Amino acid sequence: MGKKKETQGLLDQKTRLIGIAAAGHSVGCTHFSIMLLNYLAGYRRRRAALMEWNSTGDLERLEKVCTGMVRESSAYRVLEADYFKHAGPRELAMALGAGYDDILIDFGVLEEGDNAEFLRCEKQFVVASFSEWQQENLREFAMERERTEKESWQYLAVFGSDETRKEFWRRFGILSRRIPFSADAVDYRITCNNGNQRTLINP
Repeated sequence: MGKKKETQGLLDQKTRLIGIAAAGHSVGCTHFSIMLLNYLAGYRRRRAALMEWNSTGDLERLEKVCTGMVRESSAYRVLEADYFKHAGPRELAMALGAGYDDILIDFGVLEEGDNAEFLRCEKQFVVASFSEWQQENLREFAMERERTEKESWQYLAVFGSDETRKEFWRRFGILSRRIPFSADAVDYRITCNNGNQRTLINP
């Protein structure tokens, strides 16, 4: 609730907000967030930042691996992209005032109270998995939010067969697009080559 109140009114800025949420654990949400961030910053040459709006601590571990240290400051840079670990309303306000072209928000698995923040984003991506042991999570995620205004949501997945994808579209109305596998999410020279990001994001 605190995040909702403090960020209300901040989202009217010209900066484009891109919300990325997970339909379950371990579906590749953070990997996709970092991959898209580096595509925008490294290939499209846009000023872009990623907010870690979840409690996983993944961006702190990324900072240690990529920079060799963990700073007290929330913000750090790797190559052309900026990262805000353990982010909240203060970090979002700071980024909105910094003149970024794009701010990506990694919500992780949506918690109660985060739906409103996710829906305020100009673009909303839901990363899912069609692997057999994760299909139930996707069904539950979609059913719990069937009353939400989610026409603008784009479902994405890297795991699962095309047959399962088609079956989910036929039975549950969940249309998804495939995220091409990328071995290194930080290196835009790899992520930009698949061309799929161009159809997802059109600055």
